[in-house]
Amino acid sequence: MKRNLVVLSALSILLSSNAFGQQANLAADCATEIKTYCSNVTPGSDRIVACLIAYEDKISPRCRLTAYLGSDELGVRMTALKGLAKTCSSDILQYCSKVPAGGGRIFDCLMQKKATLTDDCRAQIPAAQQYMKD
Repeated sequence: MKRNLVVLSALSILLSSNAFGQQANLAADCATEIKTYCSNVTPGSDRIVACLIAYEDKISPRCRLTAYLGSDELGVRMTALKGLAKTCSSDILQYCSKVPAGGGRIFDCLMQKKATLTDDCRAQIPAAQQYMKD
C-alpha cells in the first residue's frame, strides 16, 4: 500500500511537470528544505535544484524526487557550459585569466573579447548564451 502511494505520487509529479509546473512542484514539495538548506541561494538558472541535490541525503524523499525531476534542464545547462569551458579554455586563459570565476564574469569577459576569440570558441557562445540569461 505504501509503495503504491509513492508510485502514485511520483506519477502525479511526472504528469504535472512542465517548466511552470515543475517550479510550482519544487516550491510546494520542497518548501521546508529550501528554507533550511537553500535560503541564501539566488533563484534562477536551476540554482535551487542544484542546492537541493547537494543536500539529497538530508531532504525528504518527495522533495528529492521533485528536485531530480527538475534537474533535466540543469543537466542540459551544465553540458552547454562545460562545452564552452572546454572549447574556450585557451581563450579564457589568454583573455580572462585574471577575472574571478562565478556570477557569469568569465562569460562576460568572453563576450567582450568575442571578436578576438578562436572560431571554435566563438561558435560555442550561442549555445551557452541561452543559459546565461537567468
